[in-house]
Order: sequence, then C-alpha cells, then structure tokens
Amino acid sequence: MVIMNKKTENIKLLMVDDEEEFLVSSSQALGRRGFDVDIAPNGVTALEKMERGNYDAVVLDVRMPDIDGIEVFQEIRQKHPDIPVMLLTGYGSLTDAFQTSKDGVADYLFKPIEIDELADRIRRVVVRATSRKAKEPRPGRDAFPAETVNVMLVDDEIHFLDSMKKVLQRRNMDVTTAESGRDALDLLTRRAVDVVVLDLKMPGMDGMEVLRRIKTGFPHIEVIILTGHPSVETALEVIDLGANEYLKKPPEIDDLVRTIRKLYEERQRAILERQHKLIREIRRRFPD
Repeated sequence: MVIMNKKTENIKLLMVDDEEEFLVSSSQALGRRGFDVDIAPNGVTALEKMERGNYDAVVLDVRMPDIDGIEVFQEIRQKHPDIPVMLLTGYGSLTDAFQTSKDGVADYLFKPIEIDELADRIRRVVVRATSRKAKEPRPGRDAFPAETVNVMLVDDEIHFLDSMKKVLQRRNMDVTTAESGRDALDLLTRRAVDVVVLDLKMPGMDGMEVLRRIKTGFPHIEVIILTGHPSVETALEVIDLGANEYLKKPPEIDDLVRTIRKLYEERQRAILERQHKLIREIRRRFPD
C-alpha cells in the first residue's frame, strides 16, 4: 500500500506521451502517490488541455508524431510561463541537441525512470516554482523593493503578450502592449515608456524597422530585442542599430526581469549624472 504524501496530494499534473502503456501505467502509479494526474496522448491534445485546465506541472515526452515535445514546450512557455515543464525522452543523444534551447525547462529526464524518482523530481520542481511565486511582491499587500518601470511589449502573438503582461505586472511593472510596430510607435507618442521589449519577426513592419524608428524618434528609450532564431549576425545588426539587449524567445522570466531592471537603473544613473553635470556647470558659470 502506497501512503499519500501531503506535499504531492494537491499537485495537478499533465502527462503527455504517445506511448499509451507508459502513459497509463505512470499516471496510475503517480495517482497512487497522491498526484492528481491528467493525460494527453499527443501534443495537440496537450495544448488544448492546457487552455482548459489549471496545472501545477507538465511532464512532456520529446518524441511525438504530431507536434514534437520541443514545439509543445515552446508553446506552453509562451502562453503559460509560470508552469514548470519537465522533458522526458528515451533518446539520450537529444540532450546536447536541446541544450542551447533549454531555457525554462524545469528538468530533463530519461526513460526508463523509476516511478519514485519521477514523483520526487516532479515534487521538487513544483515546490521550486511555488517558492518563486511566493517571493513575488503582491500589489496592495507587500512593499515593492524597486521603482515601477514603464514597459512596452511589442509582439504580434496575442497569447504571448497577455501572459507576459501578467507576469511583469506581478513584478511591479506598468505594462503597455502593442500588437504591431505601427501601434507601438503610435503609443510611444502618447505614453511614457522606459523599456521596450520588441519581437524581431512581425508581419508588416518588422522589429528591425521598429527598432530603427524608436532609436531615431525616442533615443532615450531602452530596447530589448526578442527572437526565436538567434544568430551572431542578427545580434550584431540590432546592436549596431542601437538595441540595448538581445534575448532568445521565449525568454527566461527571471532573466528578462533582471535585464529590464538593469537597463532601467542604468538609464536612471545616466539621467542623474547628466543632472549633476549640469549643476556643476551652472555653479562654475555662476559662483557664489
């Protein structure tokens, strides 16, 4: 008889795998260990369930016939960035291939895996994710340690905008969103913005052109470029146009927040330095 663990009996888990025998046996075994387990036999079903359900974690097979696990992971990261995703594979050689796009993966597991080890690692990633959320400031209750930053998110993917807006707002940021480059440029004429987070690939006016116009018309605004296909050539090009940072999409949330804060603080220090320089110059010209 398996005794339920108080730390796991409230964890709602989505398991995604096209191997029916493994999926059924693993979900039943985890259920006996106190997990509330839902299953999906493919990536399409998993994404549909993610829209309807409220999961604490996802265990996701890498190799699947319709949409592979890496694509499903990227979709989940964009729409549900706070939910930890664990990748499961029977192909050890995939580790190196996936290493460069591992940002945001809560854990990487190999088949076959003992069910007790799987249960323990699921529990650990959920506890870790819960601890991170508990440390986030809550508007109206906790005092925020940092100033509010005015951020604009520019992306044609509405789900990404909505999820990122909520995440950044919980970190004491005043967030404006724009679904196109033209909308972003129009909003910048009417709203105070400290940092723009700009997707590089968009229909119509792409991120490169938006960056060029921001740096021409609003040179005081810091710009972070996001791209799903990073390359040295593109990074050099956007930096030459004035981009302040260049991150892979979907970004690791903590990295993005740190980058936004860093750019904002550097900008504030530069403003103060200019003010002090002006004061020193006025005193030099008009001594007491």
